[in-house]
Amino acid sequence: MFRPALLLAVLAGCAGPMPTPATDPAAAACVPHLDVLTHPHEEPLARVPLGPDGAFALSFIHSVSLTPVRDEYVLDADGAIRQTAEIFVAHGQGLPSGADEPGGLAWEHEDGRFRLTMDRAIPRLVVRTDAEYRNRLHAAGGTVDLNQWSDQALYLRPAPCPTPLRPGVGR
Repeated sequence: MFRPALLLAVLAGCAGPMPTPATDPAAAACVPHLDVLTHPHEEPLARVPLGPDGAFALSFIHSVSLTPVRDEYVLDADGAIRQTAEIFVAHGQGLPSGADEPGGLAWEHEDGRFRLTMDRAIPRLVVRTDAEYRNRLHAAGGTVDLNQWSDQALYLRPAPCPTPLRPGVGR
């Protein structure tokens, strides 16, 4: 069954670790960003600023239950994406049903919402968009309507911090 709103965590490596304050003092001043690219051609579509904590979320309407789902993420100290939670109101195909999910830490049901708190590495974050399912990216820089581009797969990748010019080095 084709499920266009599914979030795909494709198990493939990223382009390498991003500089961190521990490995590069210039990275301490870097504001984390997320690049939105086409998949698989990696044509750039947007660069979205994140907060200093590197947190962002994806929301969509589940293709089976037709209810809202929110997936929360953070960039870790190495600049890699980690999923921290999945929040939803109705069980449906592909949604968790307990804390025993991969990376699951805690399972809650409160105020009509289910929440799986987790710590799951996402080596490559690819999102299949479909206008019918209202795909959105939420970050400190605002909300990005991922359906502004035609229905397709989008690759979300941590953006590297710019390398500052060193004194005496040409441009």
